[in-house]
Amino acid sequence: MKCIIIGGFLGSGKTTTIRKLVEHLGTQGQRTAIIVNEIGEIGIDGDAISAGGIETREITSGCVCCTLRISMEYTLRSLMSSYSPDTIIIEPTGIAFPRQIKNNIQSMNIPEITFAPIVSLVDPCRLSQDTGDLQNFVRNQIEDAEILGINKVDLIEPEKLFEICLFLRKLNSKARIVHFSARQGGEDLDKLFGLVNGNSQSKIALEVRNSVKIRNSIETRNSIEMSGVSTYSTEFEITSKEIPLETAISVSGQILDSIRSRVTGLNPDFTGHIKLSFAHKGNLVKGSVTSAYERYEIEVLKKGRNSRSRIKVLSAVTSVPREELVKAVDTTVSGQLEDRQLSYKKAEKNSHGYGQVTINPFK
Repeated sequence: MKCIIIGGFLGSGKTTTIRKLVEHLGTQGQRTAIIVNEIGEIGIDGDAISAGGIETREITSGCVCCTLRISMEYTLRSLMSSYSPDTIIIEPTGIAFPRQIKNNIQSMNIPEITFAPIVSLVDPCRLSQDTGDLQNFVRNQIEDAEILGINKVDLIEPEKLFEICLFLRKLNSKARIVHFSARQGGEDLDKLFGLVNGNSQSKIALEVRNSVKIRNSIETRNSIEMSGVSTYSTEFEITSKEIPLETAISVSGQILDSIRSRVTGLNPDFTGHIKLSFAHKGNLVKGSVTSAYERYEIEVLKKGRNSRSRIKVLSAVTSVPREELVKAVDTTVSGQLEDRQLSYKKAEKNSHGYGQVTINPFK
């Protein structure tokens, strides 16, 4: 069974890339399962991936490279016994250390697992080429990679792409560099898929091994605390009976735009990922925004009919106090729903998990 680890900073396009990779593997008759790791207590990316009928497991409330290693081992062994996939794809949090994840899995002594080259995705629109401004965990992701995938090339000029390639080569002289648009697909994305069909290096070069030793004390600490990223996730159940799809799309966009605006007021240069899913009848409305300067993106995925309409929001952003982030998200979602006179219940965390508490009784 091959294990493919696809890392990259928050909002670099991991979920879209993985969805396309799963489609590619399906054409080859591969039986594939996905493990999605979310920072927050409520998962969103798993909804988007499983909408395509893919066997998906979510590990939430932390990072599998440090605090959730036991959860990862249990999930891997469970998938192997219950589903027997040919390939397992791991989508870690956007602040994880991919090589540490691989090392953790190797220490589990599961002989059936082999590894594809470690992939780290890069969003060229948000990557600082000033090494002094580059966060440690982003640098580690780049250095860990055996394949560096520059995503979203449809959004930049060729000159910018060339500069990014040179910058990445300075940080990692050994990785293969490919560039593509996961959203648009095409031959460039197929090159990435061809590379992950290979095997990870069986031996680590001496200088890389020494680098890993130097970083060991860093990587065994909590990657979320190191990152300076505040996180908050929440869920609302919409109890109003009739909601047109157009309304679900409009509400989703306005929620994302309003949260972005509020967070920008707290940190005008924030980066990270604000993402949302709206389960609506037989559809999943999925949206995201990744910086103060970016407009939100919305897409509608088909999935099995939902018995209830639910909105999930996950925000993970840099240099914003968590209590302010919680306030920005909760007041935005409740305000947008109340403006449209939509009745809802907000999921509240309790000692047994999440329970439902009625907040607004619009009919």
